[in-house]
Amino acid sequence: MTDNTIQGRRDPEYLIEMSEYLSALANPVRLQILSALETRPMELKEITSITKTSYENIRKHIEKLLLAGLVRKDAGMSSETMTGIHPVWKYSLAPGGMEQVITNLSMFSKVPLMITHVDLADQISTIRNEICTKFGVTSPCMYLTTGPEEGKIFPLNGEKVLLGRIDPTDLSYSKMHGSTVLLSPEYKSVSRISRPHARIYHGKKWEIEDCGSTSGTFVNTEPISPHTRRNITDGDLIILGTGNMSARFLFITE
Repeated sequence: MTDNTIQGRRDPEYLIEMSEYLSALANPVRLQILSALETRPMELKEITSITKTSYENIRKHIEKLLLAGLVRKDAGMSSETMTGIHPVWKYSLAPGGMEQVITNLSMFSKVPLMITHVDLADQISTIRNEICTKFGVTSPCMYLTTGPEEGKIFPLNGEKVLLGRIDPTDLSYSKMHGSTVLLSPEYKSVSRISRPHARIYHGKKWEIEDCGSTSGTFVNTEPISPHTRRNITDGDLIILGTGNMSARFLFITE
């Protein structure tokens, strides 16, 4: 964080790159494209139909999203038409793309900007609010970014929230939805709710504690010690477990 703070305050090139990145997100059509691609890969004609924008404009928007690393381009096949099925380019959200957007915006928000660039701070806040609204993200919440329930939003209610996986043998979990973040059984590396994987506490500050889980809890990829509370802030990445079936959340409070 120290390096970013120094760079954000003194390096004009950093500010220019930040402005270009924000510019790629600022257009409402691009947000509409990202929202559409969240459901499935699409070719340009499909995106044009959904956004009701010209083919040429959509192509330009897609190019900016590709350069920003938010969208990926893969070879695919078109839907069947009168002339048959043809090879086309299909566009989809880059893996972890939305996670990276919100994380970047959170990081930018924490960088003190020079007074001459106060407009960037306003732009960061505006774009983040638009993205959260477009994707139905409310705060405070945990935004799940991996696995079969990717995109699910878990509101954080109360002073203590349990994090874990549904235990089909424990019927008590069904009475605890207001104070739990429950993952489906597919997240096999995450502890059962009968012995929560982790807890989040909300008092004067936000904290997380690993409950002695077997697969660990991580904040921004750094492991936290069991039964020890650690401060967490808006934009942090919370990871429960390891491997392909771990659960990665964006922690959002603003």
